[in-house]
Amino acid sequence: MRISDKLEISGNITSIIMNSAGIGLSRLFYGEYIEGELRGSGATLLRSYWDYGGIRRYWSNGAFEFASVYGDLMVYALRGYSGVLQGEFKVRGFNGVDELGDGSINVKHEGGLMRIKANQPIGLKVVDNGFTLTINVNGELKVATAAGGQVNDVDKVLNNESIIESKRRLWLSTLMSNISGSDLIKLCWYVILTNRCSIPNHPALRKPFNMPSKYVFKHQWLWDSSFHAIVLRHYDANMAMEELENLIMNQKPDGRIPHEIFMSKELCKSFWGIDDYSPWTTQPPVLAIAVDRILSVKWDDEFAKNALNALIKYDEWFRGQRDRDSDYLYAYFDPLESGWDNSPRWDEAIRRFRENPQRYGVYGKLTMAPVEAVDLNSLIYLQRRIIAKLARRLGELNAAEHYDELADETAKAIRSIMWSEEDGFFYDAYEENHELIKVKTPAAYLTMFAGIATGEQAERLVVHLFNAREFWTTFPLPSVSADESTYDPTGYWRGRSWINLVWFTYHGLRNYGYYEEASRLLNRVIEVMGRSMACNENYNSSTGEPMGAPDFGWSTLIIDMVMSELSNKPTRSAF
Repeated sequence: MRISDKLEISGNITSIIMNSAGIGLSRLFYGEYIEGELRGSGATLLRSYWDYGGIRRYWSNGAFEFASVYGDLMVYALRGYSGVLQGEFKVRGFNGVDELGDGSINVKHEGGLMRIKANQPIGLKVVDNGFTLTINVNGELKVATAAGGQVNDVDKVLNNESIIESKRRLWLSTLMSNISGSDLIKLCWYVILTNRCSIPNHPALRKPFNMPSKYVFKHQWLWDSSFHAIVLRHYDANMAMEELENLIMNQKPDGRIPHEIFMSKELCKSFWGIDDYSPWTTQPPVLAIAVDRILSVKWDDEFAKNALNALIKYDEWFRGQRDRDSDYLYAYFDPLESGWDNSPRWDEAIRRFRENPQRYGVYGKLTMAPVEAVDLNSLIYLQRRIIAKLARRLGELNAAEHYDELADETAKAIRSIMWSEEDGFFYDAYEENHELIKVKTPAAYLTMFAGIATGEQAERLVVHLFNAREFWTTFPLPSVSADESTYDPTGYWRGRSWINLVWFTYHGLRNYGYYEEASRLLNRVIEVMGRSMACNENYNSSTGEPMGAPDFGWSTLIIDMVMSELSNKPTRSAF
C-alpha cells in the first residue's frame, strides 16, 4: 500500500509527523513523555510517498529524506542538504540529560529514558522542562532515537537505516497478511492494528491497548477503546478482550470506570488537577456493547464473569452518583465526560451553572447543570439489557430479572420525557425540571440503536436524517443539525461529522428494518472518505475534508459497517 503525501508514521509509543512546510520533523513523540521538533529550511516538495517501510520525500533543492519507526526505534535520514536543523523538546517528569562519550544523549523523563544519537555533532542546550538541539548539516545526516529495550540499537540504524525499514515491512506485512478489501478498508485496518501499543511496567496501563491516535491522543480512553474492541473482534477476539482489560482493572472502588487512563501522571495532574492517572469523570458507557459484540464472536467464561462484575458495579455507580431525582434517567456533570466536548448541547447548561453554582451544590463536583442526555440513557438501557443477558447465561437469574426491570424503567422514561411529538425528535433534558434542551443532534439516533424508539418515532427520525437542511450533508450526520443556529461544519462537536455517530445510526436503521437507508448512509460516507484516503478523527460535514487527528481509531468502525452489509439481519448479538 502506498499513499502520496501522508506525513505520519508510528511504531509502539514513538511516532513522528514530517514537516509539511519544509525539511525535517514537525513532531517527534515518545508517548506523552517527550514531544519535540527538528526543522530545517523550506523548499519546494517534488514528491512524497508513504508505504509500509517508511516515508520518502524529494525536494527541489536536491534534498532527500527518509523516516521510519519500528517499535520505539526511530531513524531520520537527510541527504543532499546543507543547512541547520533546529529542535526544541519538552519533557514530562524531566530529570535532565546525560551526554555520553560516543555522542549519544540520554533524556531522562517520567517513564524512564530515551536515547538520541546522530552521525554529526549535536549542539545541546538544557532549558526549563526540556532541551534544544542544533545540528549543522553538510551532505548527509542521520538521527536515531530509541527507548525501552531498543536503546542500544541506535548505532545499528545509524550505520544502516534499511535495518529498521526491513523490520517494519516484516511487522506490517505479517499484521496485514489476511486483510482484503478496498484501499480505504486496508488503510483502516492499518490504523486499528498499528495504534496498538504496550508500556512495560506501567502502573496503570498494564495491558496492551490502542491509542486513539499516536499523533494526538496518546493514552487510553473509555469509549474509544470500546469502539476499538468492536472492530478488533473481527481480527482477533482475544486482542479485542485485551483492549478492555485496562479499563476494568482501573475501575475505582466506588464502581466508576474512568474517563481516561493517562500514560503520564504529570499530564493528568496538570490537566485535571488530580494526582492520579485518571480524572474524576467517566465517559459514555459503550463498554457493555463492546463486551456483547466480542462474546458474540467468542464466548470466554473468565472474561464474561469479570466483565459482568465490572458492569454491575459501574451501573450501581450511575444509580448512586448520576440520578439524584431517582427517575431512572442519568445525567452528565461535565461536558468532557459526555465525549461530545464542546457540543451546543451543553452551552446553556454551562451558562446556568456559571451564573449560579450554589444552586447545584447538592451534586458535588460538576461544571454544568446536570443534563439527562438521550444518548447516555440509551447506552445505560443497553448496558442493563447486556448485564441481564450475561447474568442469565452465567446462571444468575435474579440479577438478570432485576436488570431487565431497570432497563424497562429507563426506556419508559426516555420515551415519555425526551420525545417531542411536535418536532418528531428526541432531546436531552435538564435533570432539575425535565425541560427539553431543543438542540437537534445525532444523539437522538441512539434510541434506534438501542431499540427504544417506537416504530412511529423511528419513522419520523429517519425523515430528519435524509433532510439536506438537517443531517444529510456532504458528509452525512453532522454533530449538530445543519439548521441549528450553532451549526459550524468545521466546529469540533459543533458540526463536524464523526464516524462513531454514523455507526450508531447505521445499526439503528438496520434494527428497524431500514436496510436500504443504512446502505445509503454507509455508501455516502465511504465515497467521501475515499476521496481523501484518510482515516481521520472527524470530517467537515459541508465539504468532506478530513479534520482532527490523523489515523484515528474509532473511525475504523467503517470496517464493522462494511462487514454488516453482508448480513440482512440486525446486528444485536445473541451469545
